[in-house]
Amino acid sequence: MTTKTLGVKLDSRTQNRLKVTAGKLDRTPHWFMKIAILQLIEKVELGMTIEEIIDEKFLSDDELRHSVIIRNRHEML
Repeated sequence: MTTKTLGVKLDSRTQNRLKVTAGKLDRTPHWFMKIAILQLIEKVELGMTIEEIIDEKFLSDDELRHSVIIRNRHEML
């Protein structure tokens, strides 16, 4: 199986939280991110919606910044 490295931009506070949290599990930040991504993929594949994944208080900001549909609409205007 071929693998490809992908980058995730995190601010320094989040990077530190990741390092500390992964360390509490005696795991690397890489392992922690990989497992988190795989678990989220499985949830979506099983039918979970964005509203079930992200806290409602963050949803509108997230949609404005990360929604492909909304971004495409803005580009068409």
